[in-house]
Amino acid sequence: MKTVFITSFHPHISRNIFATKTFELLKGEKDLRIIILCPDYKREYFAKNFGGGNIIVEGVAMYSASKTGIGLFFKRLALYMMPSATRRIKQRHKLYEDKNYPHFVFFMLANFLGQSFLFRRFTRFADFKLSPSNFFAPIFDKYKPDAVFATDIQDENDTTIMQEAKKRGVPVIGMFRSWDNPTQGILRIFPDKFLAGSRAIAEEAAFWQGYPKKNIIITGHPHYDKYLNGPTKTKEAFFREFGLDINKRLILFTPLGDKFVRKNDIDQYTLEVLKILPANEIQILVRFPPDEPVTLENFEKPANMIFHRPGFAFSDKFEDREIRTEDDDSLINEIYWSDIVITGPTSINLDAAFFDKPIIASNLMPSRRKYFETDYCFDFTHIRNMLGTGGAAYVQTKTDLLYQIKKYLKDPKLDFEGRAEIRALWFSHADGKAGERVAGEVLKFVDSRGKSML
Repeated sequence: MKTVFITSFHPHISRNIFATKTFELLKGEKDLRIIILCPDYKREYFAKNFGGGNIIVEGVAMYSASKTGIGLFFKRLALYMMPSATRRIKQRHKLYEDKNYPHFVFFMLANFLGQSFLFRRFTRFADFKLSPSNFFAPIFDKYKPDAVFATDIQDENDTTIMQEAKKRGVPVIGMFRSWDNPTQGILRIFPDKFLAGSRAIAEEAAFWQGYPKKNIIITGHPHYDKYLNGPTKTKEAFFREFGLDINKRLILFTPLGDKFVRKNDIDQYTLEVLKILPANEIQILVRFPPDEPVTLENFEKPANMIFHRPGFAFSDKFEDREIRTEDDDSLINEIYWSDIVITGPTSINLDAAFFDKPIIASNLMPSRRKYFETDYCFDFTHIRNMLGTGGAAYVQTKTDLLYQIKKYLKDPKLDFEGRAEIRALWFSHADGKAGERVAGEVLKFVDSRGKSML
C-alpha cells in the first residue's frame, strides 16, 4: 500500500478537493493510504466528515515556521519579491497604516530584486537550506509517504511540508488554492508537478512564477464539475427555503467583508442603496462571506431583503470556519436562480459568469475618501484582468448601480461576450471531468513516485 499526504489548511480546500470527485476516487483506491493534514483544532471535524477506512486524519500545529525569525523572514521575502500590482498595492496600504518607512524601503528593494528569476532561484535555495522544516518530521517518520499532494502551495504550512518532503526525497504534486494566488507572492518551493485549474492560471504560473511549462498540467477545477449540473433545488423549493416571492425578480448581493477596509461602511451603504429598489417588484438575497465579518450598524433590514450566513464555525473567529457541501450547493442555487449578481472584487464574479448571469462589480463609497480607505482591491492584478474582459459592469456611484440594475433586468444578455471570455480564461477545462483528471494525475504521480521531477 502506498501513502500520500493531502494538505488542508484553508477553508476552501474542503470545497476544492474533499467535496469533489477527486477525493471520492482517491479514497476508493484500496491500495492507497491517505493522510489528511489539517489544523489540530479541526481534526475531529475532518475525521468525522472525511476519515475512516484508508483515510487517516492528523491534526498539526499551524504556522510553526513563521514563529521563528528565519522562517518569518523568508515568508515575508517571498511576498515582497512578487512585482505585481497586487503586491505593491498591499505594501503601500501597509505603509499607509503603520508608517513604517524602513520596512517599506526593504520591500522596494526586495520587489526590485524579485524581477530577476535568477535571484528568485537563489532565494528559494537559501530558503530551503536555512528555513526550519522539521516541524513535520515526526509525521513523515510515522507514515513514510510516497508522495505529497499540496493543495495550497502558497500557504506557509504547505510550504514547510513541501520543504520537508524535498529534503527526504519525497515528490510533491501541487496546485494553487485560488485564482488570485499566482500574483500574491513568489513560490518558496516548486512542486515537482503543478496542476492548473485553467488556462489563465497555467499562463500566470509560468509568467509570474517562472514555473516550467513542461511540468504544468491543466486539469480544470474539481469543485466546478457539479456546477455543470445546474441547481440542486427547483426554483420553487429554493424560493420557499428563503421565504422568497417567486413572482418577483431576485438580486443576489455578496458583501465585501471587513478584511481590507479600516472602516467598512461600504457594504452597509450598498445595502441602503438596494433598499431603494421597488419592493413590490424586486427582492434581495444577501449572502455573507463564510469566513469574513461584515459590519452593519443600526441597519434596518426591509421585508424584501433576506440574509444568509453560510459556513461551519469552529469559534467566534470568522477565519475558523469550513465551507461545507451544503454551503457550496447553496451558492450554486443562489446564483442560478438570481437575475443579477452584485459583488465586490471576489471570485463570485467567476461563479456568476459560469452561469452567464449579469454581474455588477460594485465599488460604492458613501463619501469621498483617501485611496486606502476605499475598496482598493479592484486594482489588484487578477481583478483588473477580469474587468478587462468586459464581463462585469463596474460601478462606483449610487446612480450607476441603480442604472445598471435597470439595464440588466431589461436585457440579461448584455455583456454576454465578456462573460464568455471569463469562462474561456478561468473555466477552460470545465467539462465535468476535472475531478477525475486531478485524481488520475495524483494516482499516476504516486505510482511513479514523481519520476518526472524538476
